[in-house]
Amino acid sequence: MERVADIQLIKPEYRRDSIGQRIGNGESVRELICTINGISREEWSAAAQAGLNPECMAFLRDSEDYEGEELAQLNGVRYAIYRTYLTGDGGIELYLRRNTGDNI
Repeated sequence: MERVADIQLIKPEYRRDSIGQRIGNGESVRELICTINGISREEWSAAAQAGLNPECMAFLRDSEDYEGEELAQLNGVRYAIYRTYLTGDGGIELYLRRNTGDNI
């Protein structure tokens, strides 16, 4: 089932400490409107075989709206963006999975 929703695209920000390790330094968040769709059986199967937990696909009408964010939030739930796909009409599909650990 297709539905229109607000999505927050989240890009973690990092800084380097004195020995060069990446340290979390907040996040930048942008809110956009997208279309939420389920994923196909083939997509679910391929992602599950890779150890992922696929949930849904968010479609952005203009691929330029996506700036390489790693995370997305829908209705208060955070997801990792595990795959993107550019469509022939200039849009982009963001495939979302729910993380089971604390790394979101």
